[in-house]
Amino acid sequence: MELSAQQQQRMDKLSNDDQLKLKAIMQMMAKEKDAIEKDARKAKGMMEDQSSITKEIGFHINAYKDGTIDVDDMIQAIEEIIYGRVKAPGDRFNEQEMPKMVNSLKNLIINSLKQMHQGAYRDDIYDSFYTELMQNVDAGRVELDGLDIEDEFDNFISVNRDNVSLQEMLD
Repeated sequence: MELSAQQQQRMDKLSNDDQLKLKAIMQMMAKEKDAIEKDARKAKGMMEDQSSITKEIGFHINAYKDGTIDVDDMIQAIEEIIYGRVKAPGDRFNEQEMPKMVNSLKNLIINSLKQMHQGAYRDDIYDSFYTELMQNVDAGRVELDGLDIEDEFDNFISVNRDNVSLQEMLD
């Protein structure tokens, strides 16, 4: 952390203990500033995404108003924008796809956490976190879209300290 000459003079007038405290406060403020800037960048990106979606939906509504497409085409186009790919009406959902999707989501989340924490926790800790996360999603308490999984996992660990060994907490 770079201090100006004037700031350094004022710092030199403080006791060593006060200097350490002030430096710690300045570091915390810098971290908070970084976090705020990160959140602002995320919000800006989300607004830009929302704007492009709104424009795309507006395009299809205007096409309907102009008579270029019929109401069914407009609805299908908007559903594709909002929900992603839409299957043809005759295509039924293959129920065998569901376990593959769940397993891939579970593996994605757990492998990501293991990589972040370098495997510091037992597999059952990661499994318990995933199970609780999905229960919260199913109950409508949490949305996966935009969720910071690492923060959620850290909160899970702090709440479940009794189930985590001291070595795991130190890692």
